[in-house]
Amino acid sequence: MSLVVVETYPNTMQAHIARGLLESHGIHATILHEHSLSTASFTIGEVPLMVDEENYIRAREILTDELPPDPIESFSA
Repeated sequence: MSLVVVETYPNTMQAHIARGLLESHGIHATILHEHSLSTASFTIGEVPLMVDEENYIRAREILTDELPPDPIESFSA
């Protein structure tokens, strides 16, 4: 199985939110170079989220349907 980039995020926190959503649907997701970017959970830059090629279409559907465009802005205190 080969991995493909399903989405890129501006920071690791958003990538972790998306990964958690996909994994709650049974799709294993990997944050590319997660540990080499930073030990902080809020690294700035393009953070690729990857899935197995066979799960790409379903993962895109889940991210599009269930994740707001900017999950950080959707949080309320």
